Amino acid sequence: MFKENFIIQGEIVCKTGLHIGGSNDNINIGGTDTVVIRDSVSDLPFIPGSSLKGKLRSLLELSDKESAKSVIANSGKPATDENAIAAQIFGVSADNSSGFKYPTRIIVRDSFPTEESIELWEKPEDIVRGTELKYENNLNRIDSSATPRNLERIPKGSSFKFEIVFSVYEEDNDNISSLLESMALLEDSYLGGSGSRGYGKIIFDKMKVSKRDQDYYKEAKEEKIIIQDAKLAEVRECFKA
Repeated sequence: MFKENFIIQGEIVCKTGLHIGGSNDNINIGGTDTVVIRDSVSDLPFIPGSSLKGKLRSLLELSDKESAKSVIANSGKPATDENAIAAQIFGVSADNSSGFKYPTRIIVRDSFPTEESIELWEKPEDIVRGTELKYENNLNRIDSSATPRNLERIPKGSSFKFEIVFSVYEEDNDNISSLLESMALLEDSYLGGSGSRGYGKIIFDKMKVSKRDQDYYKEAKEEKIIIQDAKLAEVRECFKA
């Protein structure tokens, strides 16, 4: 039975350029080689919830022993063992062959740029519609010839509003600390593509965590604010066992 929702909100701040790829279907000759994904309404870049959720899951599957064992047993596919924390948080699809079914406990919404970032993007001439072009060379390992290319990326200093809803049921283990652990792992990893070349370093900032129990939904009572305007490390302290 449903017990409560934790609403985790804040900003994702880009400490280096960020590239989450979109479709190149409309690229013309002389255009950008690799583009970022954009919102179809505003034409500005955003961070898909699926990209953030997928990265958080993969990092947790590497750090949790039971999750890692399940991934190995599944030949690299997502963890499905009932003892795997990653499976308990991110869910197991109904068509998996293990027989264990577990609906996801989190919703990760798309993250859109803050008003401050939109204003920031309007100033420099080399930032167009929220992105800059990064020029690179691919080197031929045989003759050392260079093939130039350019990548579209979101510039350093940009920030995006994020929201994660973590649902808790009566029979659940207390796994929110594990979700926060995967967020901490992401801060020392990368989001999006080209991470080994310095792209995608992010931090979670200005975080707010609130709790909404059954009374919030049934009787329209106030949510309980647990912490706000906090760094991730401060939020993790609140949920230490």
